[in-house]
Amino acid sequence: MVEHRPVVAGWRTRALEVSGAGPVFILLHGFGDHAGTWSAVLGELARAGCSAVALDLPGYGEAEPAAPGPALPQLDRFLAGAVERWTVDGQPPVVVGNSLGGVLAIRSGQDPNSAVSGVVPVSPAGFGHVWFIDALEKYSWLNPLMFVPIVPMPTFRRLVALGFGWAARGPVRVLPGVAATAAAQFRSRADVMRVFGSAPALLAEIRSAPRSPVTVPCLIIWGRHDRLTLVSGAAVLQALVPKAALVVLEDSGHCAQVTRPDLVATHLVQFSAGLARMVR
Repeated sequence: MVEHRPVVAGWRTRALEVSGAGPVFILLHGFGDHAGTWSAVLGELARAGCSAVALDLPGYGEAEPAAPGPALPQLDRFLAGAVERWTVDGQPPVVVGNSLGGVLAIRSGQDPNSAVSGVVPVSPAGFGHVWFIDALEKYSWLNPLMFVPIVPMPTFRRLVALGFGWAARGPVRVLPGVAATAAAQFRSRADVMRVFGSAPALLAEIRSAPRSPVTVPCLIIWGRHDRLTLVSGAAVLQALVPKAALVVLEDSGHCAQVTRPDLVATHLVQFSAGLARMVR
């Protein structure tokens, strides 16, 4: 796996990349997350001989921050730049995204001008949240107070790691070290406010976005024990993509890439093989 710092659509970001055959899988993380949570999937894809790249989205991980204002148009622009960059030998990439990244994957498949081979949302946001996420948006005026750390930052990072582990897992624990790494990006109180403080506005953007049909091949992956985006949302999403295949991972939670990377990679490889057969 190669780590580098490309500039994508004007944002300098971090890319974790493996080389192989076939269309490139562009792997996108969720809200408050980073590209490193795809490392195990990248390893599995490399062993399968596939090409893939995981990216820090603007404002997360080690990427440059997004500009003030609506986030989704900026993230769409970033993804469009990534799609252009990782279109190799005329083969458009496959966009794979978890949670917020899943929203972006779906949006790329709804765009009539998009040049992607297919999309794979993994427990995408916006299709049925648990009650406390709805409350976070409803009482957004409280948000600045909710995310001002009142404990030392090392303690806050430990709490974030515990929260990530709780949300991401199902019956199977997350891979060792992943939760701590996800929390490491919160180096200061300003980081906390920048990331978590944007949550209500981002949720409102996701909810108000048009639900137009996805016009490219689509595979939906959902964890049966998702504690953030309920698996019942899969049926809502399938209404936009009647021909989409749905895989429910029985032993996974919200972030299947850090509980069962082997299964996620297997389904991605199979999806890509199906795309190849469609082209012939």
